[in-house]
Formats: sequence, structure tokens, C-alpha cells
Amino acid sequence: MADVRQNSICFIIPKYVTFSTGGAEIQVHYLVTEFLKRDWQVEIICGGIGKEQVIANSSYNDPRITFHYYKLRSIRSLEFFEVYKLLLRTKASYYYQRTDFALTAACALYCKRFKKTMVYAVAQDKDAHLDKYFNEFLSFKYQSKIKRWIRKVDFKVIDCMVEYGKKSSTHIVCQNKVQKELFQKNFKRDAVLIPSSYPAQSSASIEKERIVLWVSNMTSIKQAHLFIELVDQLEVAPVWRFVMIGRISLEIKEYGILPENLEFLGELSYSETESWFQRSKILVNTSKSEGMPNTFIQAWFNKVLVLGLNVDPDEVLQNKKCGVSCNGDFDRLRGVLDTAIKGKFNDELFIDNGYQYACTSFDVEKNADALIKLVQS
Repeated sequence: MADVRQNSICFIIPKYVTFSTGGAEIQVHYLVTEFLKRDWQVEIICGGIGKEQVIANSSYNDPRITFHYYKLRSIRSLEFFEVYKLLLRTKASYYYQRTDFALTAACALYCKRFKKTMVYAVAQDKDAHLDKYFNEFLSFKYQSKIKRWIRKVDFKVIDCMVEYGKKSSTHIVCQNKVQKELFQKNFKRDAVLIPSSYPAQSSASIEKERIVLWVSNMTSIKQAHLFIELVDQLEVAPVWRFVMIGRISLEIKEYGILPENLEFLGELSYSETESWFQRSKILVNTSKSEGMPNTFIQAWFNKVLVLGLNVDPDEVLQNKKCGVSCNGDFDRLRGVLDTAIKGKFNDELFIDNGYQYACTSFDVEKNADALIKLVQS
């Protein structure tokens, strides 16, 4: 094991913003940037082998960071051994792991063996459940019995790994009260609440356009098809644009005939996506579940009306009037959106509440202070 550096931290995550712009990656990037500002030594372990060209051209490729890359495997449990070997090369005092997989167990075992402080950070509500990957496996469809058997064994092993990692981690960090309660129930672990982060900024001054936005990578849990159905069922004037941003899935490619007023932009850089938030008036979220969506935070800071079909972390949409929660009612979502685009909805109240809530809740400096206090306690 390498010599330890004081005021040093290693982030362990399957992907990083140098080649992937999901919510967990962005959140880790905000923390990394804040720790660098404080002159901390920062290391990152992520699955970057095979992404060298993309990484080299990325604006997030900061030379101050020491990167350690491993290869993302189709049999994900095998990543345990590669990640553990990389951990032996690190020099950090503290270890922050987000987005569970085999690397969760590798980090926990390493920290336990060498008496290091590990923080496991919950990225979404499902991370606080037992048998997470086996439950995902049950929703998969396979034509090959052999592939099905291999994946079943792989996910069973990963469940054992991540549950060992979560039970063994020094500290657990959750984004909301629901996750904290679930972790206590399922893992018998107390968790600390540290909300999502966002860089301090003033409200957007760009003139708003009649744009309804949907932003996410189009995995099954995001239910992108529901936004398409929503647009298809609305009767709106052509002055409104409906825009989808995110990595397009096979399900969407095979959806069939799409509404004429729906625009697919595919996967964009974070800065490009931010510019769409600055211009848009409404954000629609159709996910089954999430922790605290980065898209909500971006919308609040950019004074965009938030409409959630299912997701309402800590019921901030409903209780703090930071947007509209439809409690899983698709017809209600369609009705609220129809009212809003016709100008018959009191959106200023929700927009102002969302902006004020974001300014007071997602300060990355305050969150970094809380994290440092936690690991040094």
C-alpha cells in the first residue's frame, strides 16, 4: 500500500463525467471540484479502459486528479478484483463510493483491511433495498437460457457484494429521509443526510421559450415512453416544442411513429443540457423512482416549472410547493401540463418556491463541509 497523504480523498464510481454524464457522475464531479478548490489531493477510480480518446478530449479531464481506470465487464462481479488491485495503488486518507456494484465490496474490504474511512453514498432509493440486482434481473428477458443463468448468478453474487459493502462502510450518506429510513430498516444502519450539490449561481437571465423538457438517460426506470405518449395525447399549438435529451434506448428506437412536435436530441454534454434548462419553461419527469434528480435541481435554479409523475423526494413538490407531484396519476400529469401550456396555471408560485428551496438546500460548499466533518469525526 502506498504512503498516505493528509487531506486526501479517493472517489470510487463505475463511470465519471469524463465519459458519462449521469446524475451520480455529476454529483461526484461537483464534490471533486470543491475538494480541489480546498487543495485536497483527489484520486478517482472508475471504469475508463476503452474510453481513452473520449477522456483525453473531455473538458472534465483535470490534471490535478490522479485517475485509476479499470475495464467495465459484462460479468460485473469480476470487476471486484480489478478495483481492489487499483485501491492498493491509492494514497488517500478517505474513500467515497457512489453507485453500487462489485466495487462497493472492494472498497469496503480494502478500507476494513487497512483501517481506512469509507463513505457509501446512496445514489437512488433502490440503493437502500436488499436484493437490488436480483430484483432487476427478474424484469430482464433472455432468449438464451445460458445467458440468463450467467446473469442470474452474476447478480446474485453482486447483491452479496454490495450488501457486504453497505454493512461494512464506516459511514452511510443519504440524499433524503426516505432513503435514511429504508437504510435503517433494511441494513440496520444509521445514515447521515447530505443533500445533492450544485454550484452557486444566480438565476438565469436568458429569455424563456415555449419548451417542455424531458431529460434523462432512457433506461427502463425513467419511462421515457410515457413522455412520448403524453405529447401524443396533448392538443397544443405548434408554438410549443417538446424536447427529449438523453441516451436513446432500443425501446425508444422501436417505439413506432412519433409525434411531429417531439424532438430527440440524444445525449448532450452537461453544458449543452444546461443551456436547454435556461431556455425552457417546463420540466416533466416520468421516472418510477429516483433519489434527488439533478434535473429537478437544474430546473429550480433556472426557474423552470417541475412536473413529476412519481418522483417527489421528501415530498418537496407537494409540501413545499416547489412543483407539482402527480402521485403516479398519468391523467393528472397530462391535465396539469395541458393547463400550464395554455397559460391557465399559477406557475410563478411553484417556480419561485423551487428557486428559493434550491438556493438554501444544495450548496456544494456546505455539503463538502458536512462530508469533511463526517469523515474526520
